[in-house]
Amino acid sequence: LGGGCTEALEAVNGTCAGVELARQLVAAPPNVVTPQHLANTAAEIARDHGLELQVLEREDCEALGMGAYLGVAQGSALPPKFIHLTYRPAGGASRRVALVGKGLTFDSGGYNLKTAGSQIEMMKYDMGGSAAVLGAARAIGELKPEGIEVHIIVASCENMISGGAVHPGDILTASNGTTIEINNTDAEGRLTLADALVYACKLEPDSVIDLATLTGACVIALGEEIAGLWSCSEGLAQALKAAGAAGGEALWTMPLRKSYKAGLKSPVADLKNTGPRPGGAITAALFLQDFVTQGLPWAHLDIAGTVWSDKGRGLDPAGATGFGVRTLVNWI
Repeated sequence: LGGGCTEALEAVNGTCAGVELARQLVAAPPNVVTPQHLANTAAEIARDHGLELQVLEREDCEALGMGAYLGVAQGSALPPKFIHLTYRPAGGASRRVALVGKGLTFDSGGYNLKTAGSQIEMMKYDMGGSAAVLGAARAIGELKPEGIEVHIIVASCENMISGGAVHPGDILTASNGTTIEINNTDAEGRLTLADALVYACKLEPDSVIDLATLTGACVIALGEEIAGLWSCSEGLAQALKAAGAAGGEALWTMPLRKSYKAGLKSPVADLKNTGPRPGGAITAALFLQDFVTQGLPWAHLDIAGTVWSDKGRGLDPAGATGFGVRTLVNWI
């Protein structure tokens, strides 16, 4: 190969390694990829590529008032792990961004238990968002982009049933003081993301992106080849779509229809955690927006349909796709 080809191939090594890491995490069984395993993976990335790592334990999250996240975690025998990886460029940074990934290592549905027809056996991939941001962290650590500081945040836990699990009808308080009526324990990812987004915004980033296998409604709307994109910033949305297209990952802009927010009204709390069935992916995005600092460029990617492929597509084999890593790395 000529020098130009060799350099081009070397430049994508980091991204390929990040995609492969994400695939491995999503494909592994849930008794292997636990919240502790995700924390250990973050520690390996930090050690091997010079990133900083902070892992908040349950007591640390309690001190920060993360009642929404800890409410989801309380039914599991496995302790939650709130992961915060930081990449700082050697020459200093003029911009700071935060990448937030949903980290449910297994989602039983809680007391709103998933049935056999709801693919409960596949709920190991409900941490696909965390796999994407950790894969991006792995790639960024190797590629070392200049001038940009990147924070990778994962509120990791399981959603399980036990005598101590959250009940339908409970009211949780998130770390920004918002009270949330739990009308469906299977809408748990948005609860963990709520506290993760509040935490991310306190870092005063220039923009925040979250990735989550959030709703079956998005799969119905867009199928298995296109992820949903919601954003309060047209510029951020266009940049992400271009970054996705460059990596073969399709994103489709979806509306943040304000009038749909009425579906989240609760008679006993500030919000319910689910709205009506119609427009379910939109109301989920509107729920998340409540936990983002007003005016801060933010984007939400619902990757529920794209994180796994039974038959494979394009360059991706069957199984875990590593979706999101290429988009994030190209955007960074």
